[in-house]
Amino acid sequence: MIGALAAVVGALGVLSAGVALLATRSVPTAVEVLLDMLVAAGLVRLAGGTSWSGLAAVVVLVAVRRMLRAGLLADDRWRASARRRPAGQADRASSR
Repeated sequence: MIGALAAVVGALGVLSAGVALLATRSVPTAVEVLLDMLVAAGLVRLAGGTSWSGLAAVVVLVAVRRMLRAGLLADDRWRASARRRPAGQADRASSR
């Protein structure tokens, strides 16, 4: 029963990520929604019965989620700073 509920949460995560992508046209936002829902599915599965492999899977998923989020945020900041620079400065920064 818990496994089926976790699968439903995961499937809803894929659906929610698709809706987020269509609504915002932002891949980073859709990825964040998907990863949050996959973490939720992992936690639901973990509530059914604690095993070391289940706990390890959730830990790995949370670590991947955090790394992807940090990378996406860094990319967004880089793009935003590149847009704010005058054209001459952007050319010099890219030639380094």
